[in-house]
Amino acid sequence: MYKVIKTILVAWLVLSPFLLFSQNKTPEFYTSQLSADKLQSSVSFIANDLTKGRQTGTPGALITASYIRSELERMGLIPFYSHTLSQSFRIDSAQIGRNIIGVLNAQYYTDQYIVISAHYDHLGIIGGQIYNGADDNASGVASLLAIAELFAKMKSERDGPKKNIIFAFFDGKESSMAGSEYFTAMLPVKKSQIRLNINIDQIGCTFAPPGDNKNYLLYVADSKVRGNIRKDLDIIRRFYLPDMDLDHTFYGSPSFYELFMRTSDHYSFSKAGIPSVMFTSGIHMHTYKPTDVHFFIDYTALLERTKLIFLFADRYIKISGY
Repeated sequence: MYKVIKTILVAWLVLSPFLLFSQNKTPEFYTSQLSADKLQSSVSFIANDLTKGRQTGTPGALITASYIRSELERMGLIPFYSHTLSQSFRIDSAQIGRNIIGVLNAQYYTDQYIVISAHYDHLGIIGGQIYNGADDNASGVASLLAIAELFAKMKSERDGPKKNIIFAFFDGKESSMAGSEYFTAMLPVKKSQIRLNINIDQIGCTFAPPGDNKNYLLYVADSKVRGNIRKDLDIIRRFYLPDMDLDHTFYGSPSFYELFMRTSDHYSFSKAGIPSVMFTSGIHMHTYKPTDVHFFIDYTALLERTKLIFLFADRYIKISGY
């Protein structure tokens, strides 16, 4: 009997630090660490005149790519391809694009992935005017960086994730989605191993609500997962963000819904047979205009939307997995 008790005590002394350290924390523990100030700092840097609209292949795009790469390195993300976080691709004889791709491996081995994405390129300079693209899509990039940081924190706390997460910052979206097209064509894993793409495109403004509520978010989803996504989002909204208005119909227009299914990088995944969903706050009077500057971003709304997307991704990884 003494030997049995001694064995149990030794096992407890060895394992207890790991067991205590790996106690699951609530989703609110992680979302409470999001900061509107940090989101504002990211947006204002990415959409600064210094980056000159981030047109693919320009110095401004390289500055932005370097910033994203340094942030992913700081978080401890690893390359998906070879030994670099950059994935170069050619748009034409004069333009080379650069996707920035970082991976956060699951806590325990799995061959399953999800991709969370946002494009960082914009229109550059047209007619001597800088098209800063604060909402389109510095807002999405800032949100994705914040989400990556939360999942990296989760990994450091031995609290997951249960699937490998690819954080993809695409270049060339404004060139017929060249970056995401190249990414899906050159995958080093089977497409069936990528269970879902969550794409974030233009989520920083409150100019196009589906109703009277300025705290809102729109989404469009692949038909294969549309019903499941609606159920998950309704659960998240009810428990965590009851004041948010989630538009499941894209302003009640089936034709708009299908149109917007084809307007951003998630469509590259859908075409490749990988289910996808895109989150957006809609187009507005500043979209594709030189007035799309960071002063018009609603950082409180951006914070709430970032919370929802993180909670959705976390729930999908832990529970749903359709």
